[in-house]
Amino acid sequence: MTSVPSSRVSPAEAALSGAVAGLIATILVSVLARSTPGIRTQAFYKRRENHREIADEQSEHPATVTPAGALAQAHGPGPEGAAGLFAMKVASGLFGRDIARSSRLWGKVVHLAYGSFWGIVYGILQGPRRRQPVLAGPLHGLFVWGLGPGWLVPAMKLMHPPTEAPPAQTWLNLVGHVLYGVTVAELFDAQSKRRN
Repeated sequence: MTSVPSSRVSPAEAALSGAVAGLIATILVSVLARSTPGIRTQAFYKRRENHREIADEQSEHPATVTPAGALAQAHGPGPEGAAGLFAMKVASGLFGRDIARSSRLWGKVVHLAYGSFWGIVYGILQGPRRRQPVLAGPLHGLFVWGLGPGWLVPAMKLMHPPTEAPPAQTWLNLVGHVLYGVTVAELFDAQSKRRN
């Protein structure tokens, strides 16, 4: 990967710039996901019937989640559904708390924190030389997708593995992560150029 000279940036400055870039990129991709027809309702379900069954169950019964119930739950709705389910599992499994009623809010918080974290990683990995955002961005997005939705998120039973999800959903998820990586790289690069 080619790189271009850069003035020295402290690790703290790189992390802060990366966090800001990651947060903005996450918000952008989330807004685009919500405005793309069909993604919000199908995001983490194999079939629409599963979505309706779960939505009906949740609307008829008060939200009460036991630690065992949260850990066994395997689906979460919408772009931040996996993040909300992750928050429910952590709260219930580690702390014995039921946050089902506020899982959407917690999902957004976890989703934004996750995107910011990967922005920090991108910023720190830039080091003393800036890599070309045209290459580094998509590669970063692919790495985040491969580690997260490609492997770890399905292993935690937060969403279906790419091999079991509808192909269109997998491609949209992959494209969204590449777009996230490109946006992080461009925003980070723009902040670096302003400092020079």
